[in-house]
Amino acid sequence: MRNVELEFNLQKSLDEGKNVWVIGDVHGFNKTLRSLVEKIDLQEGDYVVLLGDLIDRGPNSYDVVQFAKNSENIICVKGNHEKMMIESFSLQGLESPGIDLATWLYNGGLATATSYINAYTDKSGNELTELLDMAINEDKIWMNQLPSEIVLDKWRLVHAGYDPEIDLDCQTDTEMLHIRKPFHDATEPIDSQRTVVFGHTPTVSLPGLNKSSWGKIWHSSVLLSSGCSAAIGIDTCVFHKLDAPAVLTAYNLQDNRIIQQSRVELWDKKAIEKANEV
Repeated sequence: MRNVELEFNLQKSLDEGKNVWVIGDVHGFNKTLRSLVEKIDLQEGDYVVLLGDLIDRGPNSYDVVQFAKNSENIICVKGNHEKMMIESFSLQGLESPGIDLATWLYNGGLATATSYINAYTDKSGNELTELLDMAINEDKIWMNQLPSEIVLDKWRLVHAGYDPEIDLDCQTDTEMLHIRKPFHDATEPIDSQRTVVFGHTPTVSLPGLNKSSWGKIWHSSVLLSSGCSAAIGIDTCVFHKLDAPAVLTAYNLQDNRIIQQSRVELWDKKAIEKANEV
């Protein structure tokens, strides 16, 4: 799914010399995201595009969603974790999780559910159930209308990537939100005119990088006729390891600048346990 009006506005900003920053998977690290956006120092006409997976695993997915939803200059594409939340999260389901909800909770959704419940629990420890239920449903509706990709004159912005064996016009959320190896290993450009900027897969897992490459973005060795990389991966893993650099990355489509923010939140075993207490 695309949003033509949104694409027009982003391209107009680029044409006018404004900055469009693309940020990889946030995964619930609200303080880190806000620090990175502050460091970017957005000016009038500038935009931030979040490449999906705003939620899950980290300590405050609820606040990440509210920040993104209520910021005029922040745009989001849908990630596979948003799709899982849309399809499975409900208060009623938490009482007796089916397979879809159990799968989401296991894959980081438990931390998201915890953050929503905490946001709607008063100082006396009482859960504001009706308001919480409304908030969950409203956010699922917002997530569901997010585009799966953004196509600009020189760029494609997508959460996971594209299947090189399927025509671009026929790609679905199955490919754009989930694909890994076939896209990463493509030997020809997915789009001969555009560089694909994506998240989803930690850059240390991409061809040519390794565990010593924590925090580095990835440039495909496949080139467009312009000499630009056919794909750029920017999920530098703000959440993955306790003992490795945890970094959130912003990439500027206007001038290829990179700005990074180390994880702000304390994220040790105790913090992880607290984030997953429903």
